[in-house]
Parts: sequence; C-alpha cells; structure tokens
Amino acid sequence: MARRGRLVAVEGSSASGKTTVVAAAAHALGWRTLPEAFDRLDPALSLDFASPHDLRRLEETLLAEEARRYEEARRLCARGVTVLADTGFLGPLTYTFGLVNLGLAPAAVATELVTSARSLVRAGRLGLPDVTVYLRTTAHERAGRARADPSQHPPELFPRHEAVGRFERRFLERELAAVRPAGLCILRAHGPTAALARRLARIVEATPVRPASRGDALALLARLGRPAREIRRSTLRPNR
Repeated sequence: MARRGRLVAVEGSSASGKTTVVAAAAHALGWRTLPEAFDRLDPALSLDFASPHDLRRLEETLLAEEARRYEEARRLCARGVTVLADTGFLGPLTYTFGLVNLGLAPAAVATELVTSARSLVRAGRLGLPDVTVYLRTTAHERAGRARADPSQHPPELFPRHEAVGRFERRFLERELAAVRPAGLCILRAHGPTAALARRLARIVEATPVRPASRGDALALLARLGRPAREIRRSTLRPNR
C-alpha cells in the first residue's frame, strides 16, 4: 500500500452510515475520500422519474459521473494514495436492476445501462474497487438515521431505497463474492463512529487483495444480468 494506493469502496443500504464512516476513517488514517456520484453533481439531480426514458437519462448521467470518479481514484492510487470511496462504481446499474426486480422499471433500461458500462470498462474508464467493505445494519438503525436527516434521506423515497438495498446486498454478497472472494468484507456497523473507523482500517489493511482487473468487472456485469430469482440470500457473516 505504500507504493501503490488501494482503492476501497464502502457499500451499504441507504442510511447505513457510509458517508459518516468514510469521513471518519479517512480523517484518522490520512486516506483520500471520494464522494458518491450523486453528491458530486452540480446542479443536483432529482431521483424522481416519470418514464423509462427519464430513468435511463438519470442513470446514464450517474454512470458517466461514476466513470469520472473511477478515473480520478485510479490516478490517485497510481501516486500511492489510498482512496476511500463512498459506494462503488456500479451503483446506477445495481439500483436500476433493483427497480426492475421490484417491477418499477423495464428490463430494457437495465440492459442498455449494462451495454454502456461494458464499453466504459473495456476503455479502462470504469471498474471495480480493490476492496469492498459492506456495512451491515438493521432496518431499525437505518430508519432512525433517515428520520434524523430527512434532507439526505427523503421520507418519500426511503421505502424504495430500502427495497432496492435488499437486492443490492444480496447481489454483492453472492455475485461480487464469487468474482472476487477475497475482495468483499462485511462490517457490522454498530457502535461509535471512531470505533467503526478503526475496525474498517483493520479490515482493509488485513485484506490481501490483488488489484481489480477489467476481467473482474466484465464478469460481474455478466452476473448482474441474471434473474433476481437466482440471487439467493447469502450466508456471509461480518468480518468483525
């Protein structure tokens, strides 16, 4: 890690505390933070959509920003900087597939996004983090955080985010674990923020992982298109 920085993504359902933990860990360890794509856009996007066309335009905009943040992160890693990303880089795809599996979006939109993502991966502009740390929280904990910060977690969107989050968790725990078994760690996100940051650091530093390749990203994209019925509940347990 001293010669080449590691790219670490912190994942979790909406209101799981990702942003807070990322900020605390980066501050304590001197790592560089990378906000999620939605927070980098100016002007901010609305997450509401009235048609499949609106959804595709929204997610394509977010996917383009994911490519920019991925390229930025890899440049920093090449200079020896360890980057802590608030969410990974395939969020627009996993979220859209979650909507499809809830019957809230047509499968064609998700398929088109995968095609766009494959092109970006092959061009070296999009990819996977070297390590993914998933923050496991309870529904009660997430609901409490969402109520405490309605500006970041609008009440009208929270049920949808919760439902999609369940799909995303199962996908990461099953499919990412199959592609990069040593690159996925589960952190039970309970307790003081400072303690969580220290546990996150220990997990990252103790995880021997080869850098993620284009082949890894393409393999995961292929798995993303599998029907939801094939994504069963994972048996992974928290690392710490």
